[in-house]
Amino acid sequence: MKIMIWNAARGGMRSVVEAYQRDGFVEAENVTLIHSYTDAGTIARQILLLRALASYIWTLATKRVDLVHIHAAMRGSFWRKGLFSSLARMFKVPVILHLHGSEMKLFYGSQRPAVQKMIRGHLEKADRVVVLSQSWKDFVSSIAPAARISVVPNYVTLPDLPGQAAQNPRDILFLGLIGPRKGTFDLIESFASIVPNHEGARLIIGGNGQVDEAAVLIRERGLDGHAVLAGWVDGAKKTELLATSGIYALPSYNEGLPMSVLEAMAAGLAVVTTRVGGIPELVTDGVDGILLEPGDRVGLSRALDALLGDDKMRRRIAEAGRARIEAQYSNHVVLPMLHTIYAEVARPAH
Repeated sequence: MKIMIWNAARGGMRSVVEAYQRDGFVEAENVTLIHSYTDAGTIARQILLLRALASYIWTLATKRVDLVHIHAAMRGSFWRKGLFSSLARMFKVPVILHLHGSEMKLFYGSQRPAVQKMIRGHLEKADRVVVLSQSWKDFVSSIAPAARISVVPNYVTLPDLPGQAAQNPRDILFLGLIGPRKGTFDLIESFASIVPNHEGARLIIGGNGQVDEAAVLIRERGLDGHAVLAGWVDGAKKTELLATSGIYALPSYNEGLPMSVLEAMAAGLAVVTTRVGGIPELVTDGVDGILLEPGDRVGLSRALDALLGDDKMRRRIAEAGRARIEAQYSNHVVLPMLHTIYAEVARPAH
């Protein structure tokens, strides 16, 4: 059997693990899932972590575990998952450390040399480090030269929508954590500057985080009736918005390989995003999306203005984006990579 440690809080990591379950990977590899973090309050999180550790230690001690696959983000998540890694090594079980954090450079760069040495140790002691893009592999290699690194991008299952026209092509969709890091406020400002040019254009913001601040900015910019705060969106509601919107915007300042961009491209939306993390490996500017520098509100306004004003351009970019996902970021392409890593890392059978 194998163990997978993951984070059940809302966000990309949960989407990845849920996809592993949905597409049969968990069952095929005989994986036991243990989630160690939640969106709930501090006490609930502490109780969950203690229960996760107890279940984990009991399983390591009483069953033959062939490998442990640990999904980790940055900051607190990295240190919590480091504890799980150390316990696996105590039981001589191989560890795959799967990095999802979008701010690893900031996280590492902000630490004292002694703490950086600890981070390097966690990376180099793992039997395999999985990163989401070549750019992240290059960075991890630069700080942990002995780390054994594989690139496995996030993936999506293609919805059955090929050729279907967006019902609301003037709807611009944003999904994720509302706040400065994802560029939400840049998006609201840029949308405000072009909305007078496009009758019927709407900005739909789905997510949690700094919702009140976003609501104030929407009101101050006179966007009531043009911008909608939809709350956290998942399940059927997310599927509906992806199926009906025309444009997806994620003007982030830091990312790994965002699931929301993959999902939007797979659903046939024209994507506007930024040159951060693994995104430039996913999106070719002007071909299957539009790429901007983080914080470029003028460029963001121009990109949205162009897509809202040129339906042929929007459709061309959307179709190319879906084709890119089908060729390189679908479950049929990515899951075999993970099966191969499991075979390479797992303890040999007796």
